Amino acid sequence: MRMLPFRLSNAPAAALWLVACALTPTSLAGQDVTASAHLDRGEVGVGQAFTLNVVLEGVQRFDQDPQLPDMSPFAAYLSSGTQTSVRIVNGRTTVSLTVQYRFQATAEGTFEIGPVTVEVGGRTLTTDPLSLRVSAAAQPQPRAGGVAPRPSDPGTVGPDDLFIVAEPNKRQVRENEPVIVEYRLYTRVNVNSYGVTRLPATAGFWVEEFELPQQPQVEQVVRDGEAYATAIVRKVALYPTGPGPKTLEPLAIEAQVRVRRPSRDSFDDIFGNFFNRGSLFGDVVSAGAASSPVEIEVLPLPADGRPAGFTGLVGDLAVESAVDRDSLAANEAVTLRVEVSGAGNLKALPPPELAFPPTVEAFPPEVTDRLRTSDAGVSGTRTWEYVLIPRAPGTLTIPGVDLGYFDAAASRYETASAPPLDLRVTGRAIEDALPGARARGSVEALRSDIRFIRIDTPQFRRRGETLFDQAWFWIVALAPVGMIGGAAGLRRRRGRLSGDQAYARDRRAARVAKKRLARAAGLAGGDDARAFYAEAAQALEGFAADKLDTSAAGIIRDDLRATLAGRGAASATVDEYFAALEACDRQRFAPTGAEVEERRAFLARAEMVLSALGRELR
Repeated sequence: MRMLPFRLSNAPAAALWLVACALTPTSLAGQDVTASAHLDRGEVGVGQAFTLNVVLEGVQRFDQDPQLPDMSPFAAYLSSGTQTSVRIVNGRTTVSLTVQYRFQATAEGTFEIGPVTVEVGGRTLTTDPLSLRVSAAAQPQPRAGGVAPRPSDPGTVGPDDLFIVAEPNKRQVRENEPVIVEYRLYTRVNVNSYGVTRLPATAGFWVEEFELPQQPQVEQVVRDGEAYATAIVRKVALYPTGPGPKTLEPLAIEAQVRVRRPSRDSFDDIFGNFFNRGSLFGDVVSAGAASSPVEIEVLPLPADGRPAGFTGLVGDLAVESAVDRDSLAANEAVTLRVEVSGAGNLKALPPPELAFPPTVEAFPPEVTDRLRTSDAGVSGTRTWEYVLIPRAPGTLTIPGVDLGYFDAAASRYETASAPPLDLRVTGRAIEDALPGARARGSVEALRSDIRFIRIDTPQFRRRGETLFDQAWFWIVALAPVGMIGGAAGLRRRRGRLSGDQAYARDRRAARVAKKRLARAAGLAGGDDARAFYAEAAQALEGFAADKLDTSAAGIIRDDLRATLAGRGAASATVDEYFAALEACDRQRFAPTGAEVEERRAFLARAEMVLSALGRELR
């Protein structure tokens, strides 16, 4: 819980007030419960983020998640967060709960945000509708005299202080030609940490991710006359799988930003600018940012000149084939190795179609990739290894390999070829070795000639063995001692469970989470996606609350992240845990529910992250 500064005349009064708050966490007696909603700004540009704040005065929790109006025609959901506060003015104590829903504007115009419905204490509260104006996306305009806009006021983070730009290297490509997209974060405020809350949809693209360092490389740049720190937060190579216009969906993040505290008195006015320069001073606030959609035009491949063995690859190819030996006896195995090297979407390259002679038994190939991703796209090698068994002697010709591809730089089709290979096969055919056997399926014919009489191991017993030499005797004799020790341990454990609440919650955390996930699994196949994700969110939040011996309703996620890290949880596990929570929030407030398969996949993801968190927490 975040507490606002206050003073009391004596310590006993403060202690009594804290006890009263602890005993009545839901509301304070005599305080009316009201609900209201407001926007952090009344006008935004297309692609910019805005926040819908739902404020509940008089309570610090609600019965059910607030029901938001459908905003899908003009906004896309990004993330959500909660904040509680306690204020004392003239001896009167008030509590409030603020739920912040962050959206990204997607359409231009003036729109009405309908009422928000909240269930609190058996009552239904409704907020007033709001109006939002979305203008065409544009960069901030300089003020008179050519001076760029100044940063937002202290204590706030404006849309020009923190934003993301998607930068593709091309906006017009051929089908299956790579587009390298960098998502850059620009900031002129102090960013403590950030997490991706929404990944762009990649329908119509084959995606290859770039590996980025754990610590982003920060650069200092000047953009529109203003100094920014910038870093790449995501980099991908996109291969369009079909022609036509394609849209790169926005990427959204949630950042923890440290801002200067606003001036409160004359001493702050004099000394505040000096003392608030360092990163150790100021307040940490949450701020969202999202990139704007980017349009990519994909041209079809030419229909004229397409070779017969065209693979669909756009780039550059070279092919080689070889065998591990050039002579062998009939019915022995030889390995054919076909290696393709070059640049392009090699992971989507199918194995070559080879017409082997009928006297050769060929097995499906094993595939090996050695690929790297660079600013030019994906390049490297893909290798297929075939195991071949010639069944007849003579000279065996392995067919050559022809792979067609489109060279985008030269704008024409090319063919990469490897010549045929000759093998000398000696010995006798399998029909001569085993009369009546077939060339194919000969392995089964050989096995049918062998009849095993007995395959189990006989039992042996030592001569002169006594009862005391038998293991079962000592097991039966010592069983009562083990039962007494087990009963004592069970009694000691039950005593600790009844006397130590933190220990009891820690021990039952996994069991309670499994029950909640089981209830979520029962809802996965239904029509109510929101109920499924609400149950999954309760499992995730309840597990952390039991492990940390705190109330799930009073958890503030900013504090929870630091607490989990302090208890020994790995940063990757903590990031995955909060990503799962954000996914629950996103689906609970999305206009359309997720598919059944997507829910089941998320259920497995939640089980994995809870298992990892349980192992790592001390």
